[in-house]
This record gives sequence, structure tokens and C-alpha cells, in this order.
Amino acid sequence: MNKKKPTVVEQVVHEIRRRIRDGRVVPGQRLIEAQLTEDLGVSRGPLREALWRLSGEGLVIIEPNKGVSVKRLSREEALDVYNIREMLEGLAARLAAQHINQADNLKRLTTAKNSTTKLEHSLDITAYMLANEVFHDTIVVLSGNPQLGDLIAQLRLPLFRIQFKQVLAGAGSTSQSVQDHQDIFDAIKCGDSARAEQAMRRHIRHSADAFKRLLDPEFQ
Repeated sequence: MNKKKPTVVEQVVHEIRRRIRDGRVVPGQRLIEAQLTEDLGVSRGPLREALWRLSGEGLVIIEPNKGVSVKRLSREEALDVYNIREMLEGLAARLAAQHINQADNLKRLTTAKNSTTKLEHSLDITAYMLANEVFHDTIVVLSGNPQLGDLIAQLRLPLFRIQFKQVLAGAGSTSQSVQDHQDIFDAIKCGDSARAEQAMRRHIRHSADAFKRLLDPEFQ
């Protein structure tokens, strides 16, 4: 059965999400409608509907007489997101451990984990973050719960720009991430759902701790 082709609105939503994720637009930046319609090749109607959807997801802010801007998280809001992610991604790891012996799940997880390991000492931070995203996304897919994946993706996106800086916040943070991935992988591979959840939750807490070391000007 062929997949349904995304609507123009869905395509615009996806593209703006991608730009936020990749850091092409940053927290606090204004999104100019005229520029976006020309850049994306769409009319104002679909663009405005897409922006309202993104507003509902908490990614942009629409203010009367001011326009649209990418939402800037406060420090408290960002820490709240980490707390929720810890619970949800911990659950994803638990479920992935329960399904690890199905189909080619172990092979897929091994490939994703090895990709981050190879980049542990790389200076290409962007490449590491993309490999890190694939590792986390693979665990979500192996959980077998698409709704859980949607929730996690929505929570993770606003922090992408912060995460790039977070890796640079202190020496050894990438190595810590790789070690955390190994612990998560080992637990899931063994089918130990409780240990997998604990390892993932510990990993998210390590990310939150690195985030806390960011300077306050990042949130002004």
C-alpha cells in the first residue's frame, strides 16, 4: 500500500521543524512570512496554517502586531522538558529491551550504537549529534509504540540548538555520552528491561547536568 503523500501544510511544518533542528533558525529569531513563502514556494494560506500547527507544538510564538518567532525556552522550561524526556525515553528503552529479539532489532541497535562510538573523539560535533539522534530514534522505533515516539520527538526538538552547545560545554561530555550509550545497549541486548530503563534515565540526567552548566545569557 502506497504511503499517502504529505500535504503542502505538512511539508512546510516538516521543513520548518528541520530548520529548527539543524540550527538554521534559532530561538528568538523572527520568521518573516514573505521570505518564507518565497523560500518554500508556497502561498500565505498553507504557510500560516503550518505556523499555527507549530505554535500548537510549542515551537513558535505568534504575537499580534509582532509576527512569528521561534520560541526561546527559559532555563526552567528546558529542565522541565528534560524531566519528562527522562521518563518517556526510559520507558522506550524498557520496551525496546522486551522486543530486542524480534526481527532484526538487535542488528539495527548495534549499527546505531557503533555509529556514535566511532565518532567519540571526532571534532565534527554535528555528525556526532546526528548519530546520537539516530541511536535514540532507533530505541524509540524498537519500543513498538509510535505514539511514544511522537511525544519524544516533540519534546526533543526545541532543545536541539542547546544540545549542540551542550556537547561543547565541557571536555569529556562526548565520551560520557558514548559510555552511556554502551550501558543502554548492553542492557537492551540482554533483554533486561529494568536496567535498560535505568541506564536511559541516567543518560538523560547526564545531559540535563551538562545543560545546567550553560551560561545564563543563553536564556535571556
